[in-house]
Amino acid sequence: MLKKSNTTKRVWALILLTVFLAAVLSSCVSFTRPPVDPTSIPEDYHVAKPVIEKNIKKCESYNPKQYSYVTEYLLYWGFPEFNVEKTAWAEQVFHSKYNYEGGLSDLLVDVMPRAAVVARIFLDEYYDLIDVSDSEAVTNSIIEAYVKASGDPYAVYRLPEVYDDFNQDMSGKFGGIGVMVEYNHNDESIMVSTVFPDGPADKAGFKVGDFIHAINGELISDIGYLKAVNKIRGEIGTEVSVTVLRDGEPLELVAIRAEVVEQSVTYEITEDNIGYVVVTTFKDNTDEQFAEAIDALREAEVDGIIFDMRNNTGGYLETVVNMVSYLLPSQKTVISYQYKGKEKVTLYTKADRVDPETLVPYDSVVDLPMVVLCNEYTASAAEIFTSVIRDYRNEGLLDATIVGTLTYKKGIMQSSYVNLSDNSYITLTVAYYNPPCGVNYHGIGITPDVEVELLEGEDNQYERAVTELKELIGIRNDGE
Repeated sequence: MLKKSNTTKRVWALILLTVFLAAVLSSCVSFTRPPVDPTSIPEDYHVAKPVIEKNIKKCESYNPKQYSYVTEYLLYWGFPEFNVEKTAWAEQVFHSKYNYEGGLSDLLVDVMPRAAVVARIFLDEYYDLIDVSDSEAVTNSIIEAYVKASGDPYAVYRLPEVYDDFNQDMSGKFGGIGVMVEYNHNDESIMVSTVFPDGPADKAGFKVGDFIHAINGELISDIGYLKAVNKIRGEIGTEVSVTVLRDGEPLELVAIRAEVVEQSVTYEITEDNIGYVVVTTFKDNTDEQFAEAIDALREAEVDGIIFDMRNNTGGYLETVVNMVSYLLPSQKTVISYQYKGKEKVTLYTKADRVDPETLVPYDSVVDLPMVVLCNEYTASAAEIFTSVIRDYRNEGLLDATIVGTLTYKKGIMQSSYVNLSDNSYITLTVAYYNPPCGVNYHGIGITPDVEVELLEGEDNQYERAVTELKELIGIRNDGE
């Protein structure tokens, strides 16, 4: 009897536990719509904005902690039909990867405030601009609203075609016509500033100073700068018709797109035997171009180098690690960072050369005085480069000076996560990173050793950089 009695109790306990777990799971992770009273809510309740707003208010009044996910609340409130799996994926990316103080992390305790913010952004900014019967459009808009609600200034959601364009752009190689342009925000004009020799634009008759007026008949004033750039680029071997204004007169030029390698590193040797290196971004091929520039300057036996990082908004972390590895001994700290719930990661400089005979890696250390030019648009990877030079100067490893103005103040890093179902992706902030000295400068920036405000009509910052570099060269020569 005792044995039978114990067995019966175990069975009932198991049944009760199963019921309890089922109830918990259904309230926390179920993505099914709740039953709707047809007498109180119109048939199209899931697309009627006033009804959604009414449902949100009712939920706030009666059960503000009913669900554990924003996606569940959107379903409960009667949002237009959307891809639940994809929206839940976006949520999980933020939950598991997001690591930025002052944003989404502050709302994780109670999901209702976050859901309410997402819903409000969707209703205010997207509802009236999309076809709410298109579940894909609704899904993308909800995810974009979620990204905006996160509080992360660098978070972005990109559709597959935009993702492909971004990757191609960051490769430093693309189908284009071979020009560099300058965009004037004041009058929204696009001027050709460089024409690559023997490139498609050069062969088509483009000249420096041409103003791009239209592309394939579409006016720049109608499509804007970003779309204009994307329309100039395209599949290699295809034609693009560009109308330019030259001396105020329209001129139609037709170019055949070819592979264009973006030159993100340029250099020259001044009359004073100084190497001047301009780095505009940190893309896949920037480190290769940087190495070529340094090799050429060393072969020319320059007395010192100016690295111009002004207006460089950053790029790939691996690229900047490779670049500073070309200047410093290996195993020197470049940055350290820590993902949510993970151990700290430290990235070091590495051997950047391989002996062609022994195949043994070795360091290519640049022992020259140097100056880094920076300004308020020196950001991200460019700030890392600047901080590395500063910190190893402070350790006595380099003869260097920082000249210009306070940098952009970005000491956080982002990563991208792809949804394999359609190759869309989310980029979000995942960590704060520290320079070699270990002190994070996010929101603070890097203060130059010599602060120089740029004067209109002249590059007095560059002139001061030359002066400071000559002083460093003189000090070194006096000590020899």
